[in-house]
Order: sequence, then C-alpha cells, then structure tokens
Amino acid sequence: MFIIKICLLIFIKSCIHFSHPVHVSVTNVDYCPDDLKMEISIKVFKKDMQLLFAHLDQVNIDFEKMEEVEKNQERINSYFQNHFYIDNNDRCELIFKEVELDNEWIWFYYKIENIELKKEFEIANTILLDLYFDQKNMMIFSIEEIEKGYMFNLKKTKQLVSLDGL
Repeated sequence: MFIIKICLLIFIKSCIHFSHPVHVSVTNVDYCPDDLKMEISIKVFKKDMQLLFAHLDQVNIDFEKMEEVEKNQERINSYFQNHFYIDNNDRCELIFKEVELDNEWIWFYYKIENIELKKEFEIANTILLDLYFDQKNMMIFSIEEIEKGYMFNLKKTKQLVSLDGL
C-alpha cells in the first residue's frame, strides 16, 4: 500500500511539473461582399492579455474589470492593429466596436468598412507571439455560407487567402 501511495504521489507531481497551459486565440472574420464590410472578433485569455501588457508596456491592466479595459482601449486597439491585419493592397484599418468579458476569456470586436476584397489577399496574425513561442492563433474566415479555417503560429504568421479557393 505504501508503494502505491509513493507511486501515485510521484505520478501526480510529475503531471503537475510537466503540465503545460494552452496558449491560443480564436479569431472570426466574416466578410459581407454586398455591404463591403468585414466583422472581426478576437477571443483571448484575460490572463494572457494582462501578462502581455505587463511584459510589453510595464502596464498592469486588470482584464477582470470593464472600466480598466475601457481606460486602456486605445492601447489595446493599437496592439491588435499591429498584430492582426488584412492586406488588400494596403493594410485595412480595424475600427473598434465593443468588448465583452467572459469567465476566462475576453472578446474584442472590430470592423472594416468599405472593403472590396481582391481575389487574393494576405492576412497576418501575430497575436501574443511576442509573449509565447508556442502560441497558436486559430482563425475562421467566412464569406456568405462558406467557411475556411487557418492556423497561425511562430513559423506561420501570414496566410495568403484566395477567394477562388473557398
């Protein structure tokens, strides 16, 4: 019985020692060609965002409090403008819409207006890659009823999207 307890204790400690948090973001991009607009939502862990701004700007933003997020919204928007962009000849400007807090997540909503996508355009996503080398950024691009998923990471930060390929 003693041996079983020791083995169990070693197993639990090794699981804790070797466990690894998941570093992931989820972005949805919905393009409406009839309205020439794009709706973008970016979902990230609150703790990752807090650590990001402490690391980059030495600023402590409490992402549990909406007033703290709103007070720093310009800083947050600037970060996303530099780390998620659509290049359709030129970089498209993200226009902030709103933010939503969830238990562990925070959602940022943006839009791009007056955008007529070329047949091929580039999307770059480096969200949180300046914080975590193992960060994975999932993106779902949808146009009308068609959806396509993409994965971004440290080795693949850009994706050429072809509307013909959807």
